[in-house]
Amino acid sequence: MLKRIIKVSIMGPNYRCYCIIICAIALLIAQCSLLNSASNKVVQLYHNVEINWTDQLITAKASSMPSITDDGTPVDRNTLETISINYARSRSIDEARDNAIESLINALGIIKIDPYRTLGDCIAGDDYTQKQLGLLTNDIKVLLKPHGTLATQCVATFPMGKLLKLIPEALPSRDIPVLPIKLPATDYTGLIIDTRGLKHTPMLFPSIFSEDGTEIFGKDFIDSRDAYRYGTVAYCYTDDTALRHKKAGRLPYYCAAVRLYNACPVIANPDLRKIIASNNTRNNLKKGNIIIIIDRE
Repeated sequence: MLKRIIKVSIMGPNYRCYCIIICAIALLIAQCSLLNSASNKVVQLYHNVEINWTDQLITAKASSMPSITDDGTPVDRNTLETISINYARSRSIDEARDNAIESLINALGIIKIDPYRTLGDCIAGDDYTQKQLGLLTNDIKVLLKPHGTLATQCVATFPMGKLLKLIPEALPSRDIPVLPIKLPATDYTGLIIDTRGLKHTPMLFPSIFSEDGTEIFGKDFIDSRDAYRYGTVAYCYTDDTALRHKKAGRLPYYCAAVRLYNACPVIANPDLRKIIASNNTRNNLKKGNIIIIIDRE
């Protein structure tokens, strides 16, 4: 009898109410966590395009809705002639796709390559970049979703690593400088550089300098094979986001930049020695396993 009373009590309305409250709290915590994670990512906006420097992804969104008369009949936008529903839907899909791709390509011009130029500079003045730009659509992924009966929404995405195809010069993948003497070394999976307070801004190829001005990382050192696939240097706003980033790996080295030189981070000598003492660490840097923490605007 006692067991039956306990069972009824546990399964009663109060218990169900507690379960609902607990589930609601858990859902709220999960949503807050997702929102906080998203807000810590460095996203550069250009109209309806997001340039995500943390996830190394460019996303453009567009939609299209055919012209419709008051009685719901689709018509040609230019001639106002009646068109079939299937044709109207087909045109909506094509327009949404074309608008998203066009917006994405237009946004590329604001992306900084290095401290001295943007992709827009190359697009405007280099024949090689202009030719490669025409082939870029092969790497753009398009997701189409119907919106109502005739309208279409399109999301176009493009990995930032593919932008390296637009650079008008070769990436020689030089070896990162080594120390003149052999020191005890730790194999680090990535490098996290905190530049907060220095106003460093995202770019595809930031250089990293030693205190004497020697470049220890930059465009000429990165392995283009990995960069095409995984992107170059990633950016974020917080330590937690940097440590969780896939480029950080299991054991990243964390340091703060002492200043900027040519708008790029300068690493203190003790940090420099730890970073380049290991051959495995240098190889991981060549793969672009670098995250830079920057100031929020």
